[in-house]
Amino acid sequence: MKNVYNVRFGSNNFINTDGVIAFDDNGKLKQLLKYEIDSTSKPLVTVEVRDSNNTLLGKVYKATSFVVVHPDYDAKVVRQGSDVKAMSLIRKNDGAVMFELLIHAPNNIEINGVFYIEGYSYAITASRSGLVVGRGNTISGFTIAKNGTGIVLSKNGFSI
Repeated sequence: MKNVYNVRFGSNNFINTDGVIAFDDNGKLKQLLKYEIDSTSKPLVTVEVRDSNNTLLGKVYKATSFVVVHPDYDAKVVRQGSDVKAMSLIRKNDGAVMFELLIHAPNNIEINGVFYIEGYSYAITASRSGLVVGRGNTISGFTIAKNGTGIVLSKNGFSI
């Protein structure tokens, strides 16, 4: 039996999806984040946090550390022993949390923040109250369990 893993993204649960959210750019899917489990059952999350101008603000590689942090931001990593339990990217000028990763268990993680995918015109805002995509479309409290990417954005809307 396949292990069950859950990614909570903007109050929605993505169970065993191949991807959480992606942008369909003329048939090519651009994934917002990548989630894997290594051979020791540790979650591995890779994500780039960008602003609306496509400037790289921070990059997490396999949930071990920030490998890139913009000078206007602070990275915070909370560990229990050698295991990462939480990561956040905080804007220095106002303390706003732009990205947050919480590892509740190896197969249960939560991701919140404000994200941009190159080519997609709108912010993707994931918070504990919901996921806002496009022109204010809110997706809240859904459980998405399927093969393939959970939500696919396009220039004309989105599909689940």
